[in-house]
Amino acid sequence: MANRAEQKKGPRIAEIPERRPAAEQPAPSVPAALEKLASATQRVISKRIDLVTLESHELIASLITKAGLIAFGVVVGLAAWFAGIAGAVLYLLPHQGAAMHLVIYAAINAVVGAIVVAFALREKLPPLTSEVEEGQTDRNETAADHNPGD
Repeated sequence: MANRAEQKKGPRIAEIPERRPAAEQPAPSVPAALEKLASATQRVISKRIDLVTLESHELIASLITKAGLIAFGVVVGLAAWFAGIAGAVLYLLPHQGAAMHLVIYAAINAVVGAIVVAFALREKLPPLTSEVEEGQTDRNETAADHNPGD
C-alpha cells in the first residue's frame, strides 16, 4: 500500500514546469505597453463611473424615502394641530355659535402663522450651504480690502 504522500493528487515539485527568469522573457514593446496601460485606465474609469452611479442612486433613494417620511410627519402634525386648536376653541367657548368658533380658530392659526413667518424672515437664521461659501468668500475679500498690507 502506498504511503500518504503518494496518495495525494496533484503535481509534484518535479512535475511543475520551471519558469523562465525575467531576463529571458522578451520585453514588451512600447505600443503593447501603452495599449495595456490605456486598457487598464479605461477599466478603472469605467469602474469608478459605475461606482459613482450606484452611490448616486442609493443617495437619491434615501433622500426620497426621507422626504416622504418628513412629508408624512408634517401632514400628521398639521392634522394634530388643527384638531387640537379646534378642540380647545370648542372647549373654551362652548356656548358660542359655529361662526364665532371658526373666527377664533382662524385668528389663532393666523397669529401662529405670522409668528412662524416672522421667525423665518429673521436675519439670524443659519444660511444655506451655498450662501455660507459665498459669505466666506465675501468676508475674505472684505478682510483683504481692509488689510492691504497682509
